[in-house]
Amino acid sequence: MSRLPAFVLLSAAAAFWGGNFIVGRAVSSSMPPLTLSFYRWLVALVFLLPLAGREVWRKRDQITANFGWFALVAFTGTVLFHVLVYVGLGTTTAINATLLVATSPVVIPLVALIIHRERIAGLQGIGIAISVVGVGIILTRAEIDVLTSFAFSSGDLYILGAVVAWAIYSVVLRDRRDDLSPVGFVLAITVLGVPLLFGLYLFELIGQGGFDVGPGHILTVLYVSLFASVLAYLAWNKGVELIGAVRAGPYMSLMPVFAALLAVVFLDESLELFHVAGTAVIALGLVLSGRRPVSRSTV
Repeated sequence: MSRLPAFVLLSAAAAFWGGNFIVGRAVSSSMPPLTLSFYRWLVALVFLLPLAGREVWRKRDQITANFGWFALVAFTGTVLFHVLVYVGLGTTTAINATLLVATSPVVIPLVALIIHRERIAGLQGIGIAISVVGVGIILTRAEIDVLTSFAFSSGDLYILGAVVAWAIYSVVLRDRRDDLSPVGFVLAITVLGVPLLFGLYLFELIGQGGFDVGPGHILTVLYVSLFASVLAYLAWNKGVELIGAVRAGPYMSLMPVFAALLAVVFLDESLELFHVAGTAVIALGLVLSGRRPVSRSTV
């Protein structure tokens, strides 16, 4: 994975997360959101421990020395973002959710400006704006009536909070002070995140009860754990390391594209002209936003 170019890594992460929205919405009425978040990262922990457990234990002093930073990225990236997404998907539509998540390319630069005083180059800003337009074409089906009928719900506020959490996670990645491998780093923040999720899971279990364990729920947990967690985070973190959070942000615009394609394959939906047009516009925006490096590189 370390030899792959940034655009491949970031596109792969967007694809895995696009699928996460589909399965998250599909089980929103049968699997409580905090429960899904907990089992997602618990199973991811099982996958990661054999791969990097010894490394994380050997370098535990680095984690301890930077505990505050590790706690922040674990809370925003593995706890808050996914909890808010799954809670939001229970009370909002898929169109509203993906539209709000697609604002990440705009929110990430704003957070980078606040935290690191990092400014956007002119062409880069144009590329981000074009990517957002491409997302709008897909989500509105190029019909103005869809946009004018857009209405906020309580779930939309959760999704918007998730966007802010993800922006913070992506921006502060540049402040890493450890030499953990990519797998070791994801394991470290997973170890810190799982106990927090366990507490939330118990709270939900007492209040709402559990869920019926069946093949569909098992496959859902396996997908969100292996693909939308382990592989997606490895790809995203490495991509951000290569080109920085601000330049990586527009790749979040690909999530609705992949979600639409997956819906065609798995939900028997049709591929329309607006999908093609929106994808082309997003691609143009990604090319423009990647033309210039930001004034200060991120890690």
